[in-house]
Amino acid sequence: MNKYFLTCPRGLEEVTKKQISKYIKSIPIVDLGGVHFSGYKSDMYKVNLFSRTGMHLLKEIYSFNINSEKDIYKNIYNFSWDKILNPNKTFIIRTKSKSKIFQNTNIFTLKIKDAIVDNIRSKFGKRPSINKTDPDIILSILVKDRKIIVYIDSSGIPLFKRGYRSKIHKAALNESLAAGLILLSNWDRKSPFYDIMCGSGTIPIEAAMIAYKIPPGIFRDTFGFQKWDNYDKNLWDKILANAKEEVSLNDNVPIYGSDYFQKNIELGRQSSRQINISQKINFQSLDIKDFKPPESNGIIIINPPYGNRIGEEKIIQKLYKNIGDVFKTYCVGFDAYIFTGNLEAIKSIGLRSKKRIILKNGKIDCRLLHY
Repeated sequence: MNKYFLTCPRGLEEVTKKQISKYIKSIPIVDLGGVHFSGYKSDMYKVNLFSRTGMHLLKEIYSFNINSEKDIYKNIYNFSWDKILNPNKTFIIRTKSKSKIFQNTNIFTLKIKDAIVDNIRSKFGKRPSINKTDPDIILSILVKDRKIIVYIDSSGIPLFKRGYRSKIHKAALNESLAAGLILLSNWDRKSPFYDIMCGSGTIPIEAAMIAYKIPPGIFRDTFGFQKWDNYDKNLWDKILANAKEEVSLNDNVPIYGSDYFQKNIELGRQSSRQINISQKINFQSLDIKDFKPPESNGIIIINPPYGNRIGEEKIIQKLYKNIGDVFKTYCVGFDAYIFTGNLEAIKSIGLRSKKRIILKNGKIDCRLLHY
């Protein structure tokens, strides 16, 4: 078995552990920013395909301890890099350091690159090239104090890139975070689901993918592991075929997405058409003040603007007050969730939250509030 680390948005570690547990043979262990687990090649393939909240699935190659900066070149050079690389493959190195020994990450990365290149040149007489845009191999190096862990990225491009977005709305949530909000709400996947400030539709689309058992990675063109020498196409095709058989589009789950701007709604419809679920989501252009749910119960999840620009305070406060008014007037009996990075504007909602979950949206401190 190999060791793996699946990264995820901060705050979604427990959700990630729970969601991938059904696809692997070991018990995942939660860590800051992701989960560790042991598994086989099939486990790696399945997690890449099925993880809704993961970002990168990293396979551990090896690890070692160092006492000084001088130790890095020797330890990297002595590894059998020909098992992974050859002069015809391109690669890139991404480093993350939490160590006082390496103050300059760029120099640290350069030392690793030199050691790898020198190793391959000594065996083949030629060196591999760096490719920053579309590398064959992505190496991820994590430094914790004196310990260095070398990973190879099996995902390639981040897992939140599902393949259904043709255009990116400037304030859109990434898909993994959006799916995480839905999973945190414990939605039963049958009750009516609303996002009444849906922007380009990420939350309703992710809700539909969850409800109809559509694997989040099923529409992607490629994964990092498909460029590896030991890629097992037959195994991957079998896992993919089984996943497609599990998709259930015969049910009819009421999912609604509305937004003030018609352009946003068009983006949502376009994205849903990309994955053949446009008939499963009721998109409409609607001012939140005019929202009246057609159902008597259900769940609402919204990600309103945070209002980071100077002079927007009063506008944002009014918007959040309107949200609270709609909840109080028309949504009695509903479970409502607000995900926001504006912790001051929350006060304008005028309701006491039942629960607050601490999350990150990139580098922004956020809360998911349950009303």
